[in-house]
Amino acid sequence: MPRENSPCINGEFWLDFRRDGKAAGVYQIAWYDTRTRQVRYRSTRTTDLAAAKSAIHAHAASERAMGKQEPQEARVVPLLSLYWNERGHQLTNHDQTHRSLRTFIAFLEQDRIGLNAVVTDLVPVVFERFRKWRMGPHRFDIDWGGKATPYESAGVSGDTVARNLNDIRAALNHAEINGRVPYVPKVKTVEAKHLNPLRERVLTLNELGRIFWYAKQDAALFRFVALQLCTSVRPDAAKQFNPLRQYDDRTGLIDLQPGAAPRTKKRNAIIPAIRPMRVVLRAWAKEGYRPVASNKTAWRIMRRTLGLSADVYPKTIRHTIATWLYNDPTVPERQVSEMLGHGSKLHRTSLLYAKYDPAYLSDVVRALTTIWRQVSGEARRFGADHLLSTGRNEQGRFLARSIQKV
Repeated sequence: MPRENSPCINGEFWLDFRRDGKAAGVYQIAWYDTRTRQVRYRSTRTTDLAAAKSAIHAHAASERAMGKQEPQEARVVPLLSLYWNERGHQLTNHDQTHRSLRTFIAFLEQDRIGLNAVVTDLVPVVFERFRKWRMGPHRFDIDWGGKATPYESAGVSGDTVARNLNDIRAALNHAEINGRVPYVPKVKTVEAKHLNPLRERVLTLNELGRIFWYAKQDAALFRFVALQLCTSVRPDAAKQFNPLRQYDDRTGLIDLQPGAAPRTKKRNAIIPAIRPMRVVLRAWAKEGYRPVASNKTAWRIMRRTLGLSADVYPKTIRHTIATWLYNDPTVPERQVSEMLGHGSKLHRTSLLYAKYDPAYLSDVVRALTTIWRQVSGEARRFGADHLLSTGRNEQGRFLARSIQKV
């Protein structure tokens, strides 16, 4: 149809149908390409006019967000989407970033400033309303990337809100750094009174042995736990660990830094694999790499089944191993810091000498091997006295797990 007869025009874009007859009935976002002197199309993937209008408005806003705008004109939602497309999806903790952006957009939809909010609308009271909304009961169902994502929560912790706001801050700063807006507002931080106390939980040998025993029932969970046990790697990096790229069986070295992640001050080390873990890594590499989306449900079920307290998280293993090593007088503190990825100066040592020094982290490797044997022994003893019982529903999915005394 001619542009002037289009049911919806937004700037240089208009709704049309393909003139070659393809995708009959599906609305297309059309625009004139001055370089090729042809009309180009982008499918809205819908035959519904109202949905197509929403799609063209979102597309036009996204295109405008690519250029320079004044803060009172720059819409927030397109800037968040651009951040995800250009940087957010490449981050080590991209699943957390995805949740933060999606949740903030859902908040805007329900808040008085609405989805058409611009940068100057983001005053401190808006972020305070976001905190209250997030920490109280809330639900939403928004379309993100063409996929509807229903969500319902009784309320999250202040720490979770703080992580959400960190991601929003990064997205807005990304827009400013790339010259899309001259300045962005300061994102209000969560007050200390709303945050949880620092987690200082250290597992006992028996608790870690039970976790090790339980994890063996699921290959992905076991590899996640085993990798943390023998390297004290950060949980986010453990979820993205790819043995095909990050383990060299010839040298026995594990590079804990995910391939797509930049090496910053908060880095992950290069560390020799202890011998028991090499067996796990070889089998893992042979089976192939499968990224782990989330361990939250599996971890929650395991914690409940084993009777562990609510303050036991995946990062508790890292904290436990680090504490044990720091308390071991035979392990130099420098080696523990190197393994944990602490200190920018040690980073240079790790990169330059790891592949050439046979004594690299030798004291840490010896201590980790001892810890592995102790934890494995505790797991065997516990397994000799207990069985893991699993209930299933009609579809064969796990309902619950319980431990029975043999």
